[in-house]
Amino acid sequence: MNTEHLKYFITVAEIGSINRAAQKLYISQPHLGKILHDLENELGVVLLQRSKKGVVLTPEGTEFLRHAEKIVQECGKIEKLGTADAAASSLEVSMTKYTHIMECFIAVVLRHRDDPQFAHKLNEGSPVDVIEDVSSHFFEVGVINFDNYQRQKIRAALEEKHLEYHLLARMKPHLLVAEDHPLLRAGKAVTLENLADYPFVRFLGEFEDLTDQFLHRRAEDGQPPRRVVYTRARSSLLRLIGSSDFYGLGIDTFEKQISAYKVRSVPIENADALEFGCVLKQDCPPTPIAQEFISELKRRFKIMDIGAA
Repeated sequence: MNTEHLKYFITVAEIGSINRAAQKLYISQPHLGKILHDLENELGVVLLQRSKKGVVLTPEGTEFLRHAEKIVQECGKIEKLGTADAAASSLEVSMTKYTHIMECFIAVVLRHRDDPQFAHKLNEGSPVDVIEDVSSHFFEVGVINFDNYQRQKIRAALEEKHLEYHLLARMKPHLLVAEDHPLLRAGKAVTLENLADYPFVRFLGEFEDLTDQFLHRRAEDGQPPRRVVYTRARSSLLRLIGSSDFYGLGIDTFEKQISAYKVRSVPIENADALEFGCVLKQDCPPTPIAQEFISELKRRFKIMDIGAA
């Protein structure tokens, strides 16, 4: 038993799924499952009740979780002794998969590339994953997005985890197409209706709530995409769109899309706005580099905001 395995157990307990926890921890599901079984064998008790829907803590697991969290917290304090300067100069961000957020992270990291020491971290996940990352102290700053349908669920999760939420912007979804897409060459409007016969590109996984709503809406209208490409990588998605007649979904234009991938963003008519916001721990002022990142976010999103309040 070691503190790393305790962290694994805590993550599984928080997420309620060995598979999703393995993805978040960047390890294989069989390896994580073996670690958990070895932990139970070492203790001589069952910690997790497993089912097809996920895992839940047994009474013994709940008690073990309480002690594991204390041990991990204390070990974290010990590890930070003598490394205060490194922690203060390290940017730790958990975010939903949007290029605007990633570019803000890169901008701050590059400004601090000559610092004597740092250990920057960037993680991508769903809004719920980001909230858990900040709540569990794995990351200092979270950046999430959600729509009107998810608002109540997200607000409840933030309140349950005792986290602060700061609105950044509300932005309309856009269609992403190549600068020389056939519709543009023909002088036609880039609309959902006109793109119906073209292949659709989306991220693989549970990150893209905007895409899920779009697909659901198209299914209700009797026009779900018939040809779909799934990818986990942002660069693959943009490169495929920029070099073909495929299309995708995003949120407004940004310089690197145009220069690196030759992709144009076109607003979707009558689409609900997507809300973006910052998640922080309560009563825990952000470090200077985290505050710099937040300021970069505010500057970037202010340019594109359609109604922050």
